[in-house]
Amino acid sequence: MNDQPNYMPADDQTALVTVPSKTNHQPTIGLALGAGAARGWSHIGVIERLVEEGITPAVVAGTSIGALIGGCYAADLLGELKEFALALTRRRLFSFLDISWGGSGLISGDRLSALLDEHMGEMQFSDMKLPFICIATELLTGHEIWLREGDVVSAMRGSYALPGVFRPAHRDGKWLIDGAVVNPIPVSACRAMGARLVIAVNLNSDVFGGTVIQQGLEQQEADVKASGIRKSAKAKPSMMRQMIGSNDDPGLTTVLVAAFNISQDRLARSRLAGDPPDITIMPRTPDIGLFEFDKAAEAIAAGREAAERVLPDIGYALDVLERVSEI
Repeated sequence: MNDQPNYMPADDQTALVTVPSKTNHQPTIGLALGAGAARGWSHIGVIERLVEEGITPAVVAGTSIGALIGGCYAADLLGELKEFALALTRRRLFSFLDISWGGSGLISGDRLSALLDEHMGEMQFSDMKLPFICIATELLTGHEIWLREGDVVSAMRGSYALPGVFRPAHRDGKWLIDGAVVNPIPVSACRAMGARLVIAVNLNSDVFGGTVIQQGLEQQEADVKASGIRKSAKAKPSMMRQMIGSNDDPGLTTVLVAAFNISQDRLARSRLAGDPPDITIMPRTPDIGLFEFDKAAEAIAAGREAAERVLPDIGYALDVLERVSEI
């Protein structure tokens, strides 16, 4: 029985993941899927387009929404996730928001976790089709944590626990929050897994998009009322206005998430400058707000288009690496 802990600090370079042997000459490709909330549906389009061209990742690392999608891909469940994403309506989206007024996050996340449990059950990292690392942040120390063993769903939940929005996840005696706090695009994790070519997906290249409300307060309040959240939470209209805000006066959650998005963008630039990927894919999603998960079709299309733009660069890089490996 493996007695290693099912987490490891990012700076532990001795604990590497074994990469399956390849049956062809294609260099080991690592896919680093970045954070970006609803824009993360773009990852689905990116993966689909790459695989269609025979560019198959051998290792995957993900942060936040990137961990959710990367984990589903590594578990061979990407098709089911895409079906779920495309079926999301605004009303159904609000039904998953289990408001927690007295907790450490606005949303407890239990309903989303239950949905993941329904499809992934008690899946372990060892059950996945591909090596996969999930990035989270330890709340107490601020350390970057690489989750790579044990239960997959709890690892995903820790990785996407956006501070102030989702309640922190408790795992292995640690409180975990969104991995984007320390590593928005986990290139380093792919390299640690032995990737020869790292393809990173940056969801925050549209730095001027998605930081303001893109839906009027009246429509948002109507959605909340239809979902039953206001009734269950006993929220007053003034409280809802404070949370959601308006086009002229951003609310609490909008300001919180926008501030996190800005700092995440700056951190991503710094991390990528110090450890740049070989290829960067940047979906253009300026019209998709961070919580507009009902725009999956638009985001997936943007991901496919972004992958299409870099296919020549990937092909060139693979040719070079294959020639070098034959020397």
